Amino acid sequence: MASWRTFRKKKHLETRAVTSSVARNLRRQWRRHAQSLPIAIGNWRYSRRLRRDDPAQGWKIHVSATPLSASAVFSHVRPILRAQDVLFKVTSSLEFLAQLNSGLSGFSQTGKFITIYARSDREALDLARQLHATTDQLRGPGIPFDARYRPNSLVYYRYGSFRPTAANANGTISDPAGKSHPDQRAPGRAIPRWLDDPFQRASAKANGGRAAGPLAPDYFPFKVISQRGKGGVYEAIDFSVSPARIVIIKEGRPHGETAWDGLDGFARVKHEARVLRVLRAAGIPVPEIFREFNRDTNRYLVLEKIEGRPLLPRNRTQPARIAWQRAQRFLERLEPVLSGMHAAGWVWRDCKPSHIFLDRGVVRLLDFEGACPIQETEVLAWGSANYLPRVYYESFTRHPGVFEDRHALGVIVFQLGTGKFPPGEKQNRATLYRRTRCPDILREKIDRLLSSKISERSVK
Repeated sequence: MASWRTFRKKKHLETRAVTSSVARNLRRQWRRHAQSLPIAIGNWRYSRRLRRDDPAQGWKIHVSATPLSASAVFSHVRPILRAQDVLFKVTSSLEFLAQLNSGLSGFSQTGKFITIYARSDREALDLARQLHATTDQLRGPGIPFDARYRPNSLVYYRYGSFRPTAANANGTISDPAGKSHPDQRAPGRAIPRWLDDPFQRASAKANGGRAAGPLAPDYFPFKVISQRGKGGVYEAIDFSVSPARIVIIKEGRPHGETAWDGLDGFARVKHEARVLRVLRAAGIPVPEIFREFNRDTNRYLVLEKIEGRPLLPRNRTQPARIAWQRAQRFLERLEPVLSGMHAAGWVWRDCKPSHIFLDRGVVRLLDFEGACPIQETEVLAWGSANYLPRVYYESFTRHPGVFEDRHALGVIVFQLGTGKFPPGEKQNRATLYRRTRCPDILREKIDRLLSSKISERSVK
């Protein structure tokens, strides 16, 4: 047993060293590229300042990249842009690129690694052709609402403002009559209606986010639940059965939110399907899978729509009412479900209120993209900041056990009783326990969950 533990520990450290070394080298490489550009403004580096003879509006060309491909994409693109002395900007760090690609700071910004401000139609066409040719074998996520230069290209384009205003951060554009219009990032807005598309012969269809319309012959999405760089989640009508039923469709996009380990939205949706089948077979209350399929390079997972309501809606961080009695009832319902999951050999790693549904007292669980076998170590940290143990912030691997789930459970129970996230210091938690009159037995249980140690002994 001792030799096996020694072997696992050695393997864990080797994996962490390799992954962190890749990330460290890519970050260092990108800093050198970014710092070679003369102008730094916020999270962007610019090739030069805007000149008086630069137009106020025109064709913006975007080149997509992931944190893993950013340096390679820039190395291919930079000589072309330098030769034409064109104004462009790039993200100043790979961390900011990852944030853009998540879509959380604005879905329309996903993938916009490089923005190029073409001075004329001719220059825009010439640049797009060269940039597509030089990046043809490289990888990056799709850019929502822009038009794609060619199928599978990293090059996208849209007509827009080059100069934001105080009233409109996106700026405005003028039509031939001089009338001003908002520069909108939305489906069907990449090319203003008064303009002909000079790229039309070479371009594919716009790559807008899918808000409605048929998805394969049998499914009609009618509501976007969420939209991120890795993919969307949609409520849809399933016409493959009679009577038709409401389903949830999860979408995974290739190169969407690609992590340091190379996993993207496509891979995570495929992984979630595997996890859901294993957990459902073990009797864990997760959604039933109706179908999986690929379309337009994306992966789709058709799921049962769970009835009931989430423990906390997505737009709330704390419960509207607090009560230790309610917290105790919740703990009694969820702890056995988590124990069953752990007995089946899996750790959730994304236990949080918006993923826990209650229907007439019955608990149902959602979202298992980040789930992994309990003994797995060669995976990156996963979870939301308020529910993820601090030891896993910026971690490149994990330790075996169920530490993440136990910690998250303690956080949620504490929230239901106090309306706050638990402080890291035990004495500060004690103050809140006294103020809210937490029963001693429950307090001890929460503190044990929050102070669980990372070790193989934590495996249940």
